[in-house]
Amino acid sequence: MKVLHCFGRYLPITENWVFRLLSFLPDVQIIITANSFLKGNFYNKEFKYIEFPATFFKQPAEKSIFTIRILNALTKVIRKFFADYIVMHSEDVDFVHSHFAPTAWAYHDIAKRLNVPHVISFYGYDYEMLPFTEPIWESRYQQMFKEAALFICEGSHGARVLIDKGCPVHKVKIIKLGVEIDRIPFTSRKKETNTLKLLQIASLKEKKGHVFTVKAFLNALYTCPNAELTLVGGNINDPMRSQLEEMVRAANATDKVFFVESIDFKNLYSFMENYHVFIHPSCYAQDKDCEGGAPVVLLDAQATGMPIISTRHCDIPDEVIHGETGLLAQEKNIDELAQFIQTFYEMDQAKYNLFATQARKHVEKNFDVSLTSRDLSKIYVDLKEKTCHYQSKR
Repeated sequence: MKVLHCFGRYLPITENWVFRLLSFLPDVQIIITANSFLKGNFYNKEFKYIEFPATFFKQPAEKSIFTIRILNALTKVIRKFFADYIVMHSEDVDFVHSHFAPTAWAYHDIAKRLNVPHVISFYGYDYEMLPFTEPIWESRYQQMFKEAALFICEGSHGARVLIDKGCPVHKVKIIKLGVEIDRIPFTSRKKETNTLKLLQIASLKEKKGHVFTVKAFLNALYTCPNAELTLVGGNINDPMRSQLEEMVRAANATDKVFFVESIDFKNLYSFMENYHVFIHPSCYAQDKDCEGGAPVVLLDAQATGMPIISTRHCDIPDEVIHGETGLLAQEKNIDELAQFIQTFYEMDQAKYNLFATQARKHVEKNFDVSLTSRDLSKIYVDLKEKTCHYQSKR
């Protein structure tokens, strides 16, 4: 079986879970195409890559702005033939699988030209924020609901959103995102009573809940003086970073809250070893941006044996079991988050170990990417059988 996977950009580090999913697909030949490629990110020698030869130029010091503009204008004209180029290099594909709704819209004509079913995966901002901020997407979604064969969601929350928007129930499938559990070492952490090192790793977006992390932590400091918080992610010049830093300075807590711009993905698990609890209070943003499903980093953390403090946002309650692998607050509830910080702060080694081992077992049982990839493969097989059956009756 051969599937053309379409992306806007291939592939930001924050979308590493897609690479995991595709790399473990059994009996499927993967072809990747994208509007742009981030060189060196998540390359798999088993994949075939379709990259259009003409790309946009950055301005090198030795070239004038005028020269670059001419080159880019020429590239823009040439790239109009990108669709032809993709079709030419995608012979005998069984499906087109687009990742994120805008990518699906950009490639839906290619699926028609190839005369194959179009599978579309939604992941986050495309569930509600996109049609909320740009109403033209409402009609585009209706057209895609009519023309595409299947829509893939991470969990029941995303499925409900699409169905409520008018997507036929029989076209909606749920495929969990997973982690490579065999490559994630379990860490036995020492946890003394009245100590706590918290960690959040996330891009600086409103939906990630950084503001609530910091507010809850500062509140908890009054009863948890030996607690520490480390926030990883986001550019030092980001306005949200400045806002968070100002909150910390105003509370005289610069010796308790630490900011790290980024870490190399290959060092993620070794970095996590130094912390007791992963905190990630996701929430709806004002523009309706949401997780859609749940942050995969919550699985990474639990797989290392790190309990979670998070929220009952979207599909997070499926990834984190309240009272067993972590504690879940209502969205934007600072007092509840602060109480959960105190709970882990006061927790002894025995109870902490119970949370840690249950977190690991939960991910092993339910979020092993080798198993979730098989679920996607089965959906492909079923769709191919239905397509062949339909074509044989025509």
